[in-house]
Amino acid sequence: VCFAKQWYQRRVREDEKTKEVTKDEVQPTTAKHTDTASTDVGDKEGYYPGAGLWSGLAALSTTGTQYLNSGLDALEKASNQAYDALNYDVEGPKSKARVKDSAKGTNLMNVLQEAKLKYEQSERISEETKRTMVYLFDEEQGLSQLEALEMLSRECALKMKSGTTDNSALFLYIETSLELTGADSEIIIEHLGAAVTDCLKNLKLDLPISKLNHCRYEIARQLSETDMTSVDETAKPTKISNAALLDGALKSVAGFSARSVELFKKIAELSLLKTTLEVDLKTQADTVKFLNEVLCCEVENIREQWENKMESKADIDLLFVETSNAVSYLQETLHFFVPVLKWILVKTSM
Repeated sequence: VCFAKQWYQRRVREDEKTKEVTKDEVQPTTAKHTDTASTDVGDKEGYYPGAGLWSGLAALSTTGTQYLNSGLDALEKASNQAYDALNYDVEGPKSKARVKDSAKGTNLMNVLQEAKLKYEQSERISEETKRTMVYLFDEEQGLSQLEALEMLSRECALKMKSGTTDNSALFLYIETSLELTGADSEIIIEHLGAAVTDCLKNLKLDLPISKLNHCRYEIARQLSETDMTSVDETAKPTKISNAALLDGALKSVAGFSARSVELFKKIAELSLLKTTLEVDLKTQADTVKFLNEVLCCEVENIREQWENKMESKADIDLLFVETSNAVSYLQETLHFFVPVLKWILVKTSM
């Protein structure tokens, strides 16, 4: 114990001498550390506990940051080179430049915008494509209606395999009645709405034909607008361009054909919902065939009305070809009606 007491007293005296020497040599800039550093035992000439550790960590941090920055720069350079390589054709770089943001870099929004731009460029529709019946018929929702009728026809054909019937003679009559004939039918209809309504009555179906009538009314209005001239006699009468006439004619044919296909799809749906055979199959087949011929003739009538206002031989030929395509879409409904009428006969005879 005495030895420990003597050692402690000697250590205290050495510390007091060290403090007196360091007071004279301490720089003014270290005055802010007097509150903490002066009270620590073992301070020697600016040394404080942990000084070596902190200086080592600072050096390590600086070195790590330098390596990290250089690594990111190298990664960005490599990605730019890879992107340029992917967007390089044989003839040279592609026309679409990469969207860059030096401040924020490439983010998800930029990637999505680039993908959308590429899709729009690949799916860009030319003016020639917009003047085809395939495109216009689809725009008027005619293709979806025709596909729905085809699905009904396939379902009925599958159900026919599970059913049995001895009505082979009626089956043959349905097939021959709805078969397309080579010659074009010449049917003169004074009032389209009345003719369609009579066919629906023969089928005993309560179906509105407002869409079909509205479509025909709009076509008549557009045709009348092409004959209108300026009220002012001094002004030159306005003349519709050939392109506008052709576009109006094609859209009219496509719109009326689409509404006609929609009508046949609804007739098939309501006929399949019936549980009893209210109208004999021969009458149904003949009525469906007659209604199809009426609507096809009306499509040709619409074409002729627009054709009388055209002057370009090329536009007239194009209108004739596309109208023939529209009529073929409408006649295809007869092919889909064969399994529908057959299944109605089988279902009602079970």
